[in-house]
Amino acid sequence: MRAMPTLTPDDPEPGQEARLSRRDFLTLAWRGALWATLGAALVALGRLLGFAQAGPPVTFTLDRPEVYPVAALTPVAGGRAFIGRDARGLYAISATCTHLGCLVQRASAGFSCPCHTSRFDADGAVVQGPAQRPLARLALDLDGEGRVVLHLAQEVDAEFRLAVT
Repeated sequence: MRAMPTLTPDDPEPGQEARLSRRDFLTLAWRGALWATLGAALVALGRLLGFAQAGPPVTFTLDRPEVYPVAALTPVAGGRAFIGRDARGLYAISATCTHLGCLVQRASAGFSCPCHTSRFDADGAVVQGPAQRPLARLALDLDGEGRVVLHLAQEVDAEFRLAVT
């Protein structure tokens, strides 16, 4: 034999919805507004005090210059840039498409963007849009041990080369 559930005076009648009283609704709304205000204040305080924003690294210590062959583009920094080498030295080309920020991929004659079909030549110049600007050139330098350091957040002129012997 199955036991029948018992109803208490606070339970709704079968087939009726439970109702939230006005007092309970206002209490919940007040508490929600208080927590939202406290959260916004903590975010503002964190920015005011200068807490670091989490994000991907913008500086990468790479290999020694000898590793990068002349007339080749080597992907580095998790595919976020390419290191090239010519007679004047090393240079870095950003892999971030200047159209909407997708990562470009190496193609036979340069780079192609998988998102919106922009194409760039091996120097990063626009060959086919919708991108309007060339791929950015990025700063390079050497650390104390002679390794190449790439700065993703620092753009340089297209003529910049890190002189290496």
